[in-house]
Amino acid sequence: MRLINIKAFLKRESLMKEGKPVDRHTKVLEFGDDEATEYAILSHRWMAQEVDYDEMVGLAKMDREERDEIRQHDGYRKILQSCEQAQKDGYKWLWADTCCIDKRSSAE
Repeated sequence: MRLINIKAFLKRESLMKEGKPVDRHTKVLEFGDDEATEYAILSHRWMAQEVDYDEMVGLAKMDREERDEIRQHDGYRKILQSCEQAQKDGYKWLWADTCCIDKRSSAE
């Protein structure tokens, strides 16, 4: 099961917000053992501007204009706020179906 590494996600977001360089090799999505790993789940209604797997993985590699456009999507802000709340609640991992599932893979 693929999960969002909350610390890595929030650090990347902070760097982008400050206009600083982002490490393109930092993994925001990682595989975890869903039976052994405690994680928060984002339960939500799908909206028009959800962030998918490819956008989440590729965000650090995009040019600034494209990256900032995705960061303005309601779906991205929903994930950001969920990570912030999950971190406050003591979680290190978050699962959100919109970006944790690679929809090209029939196994997922």
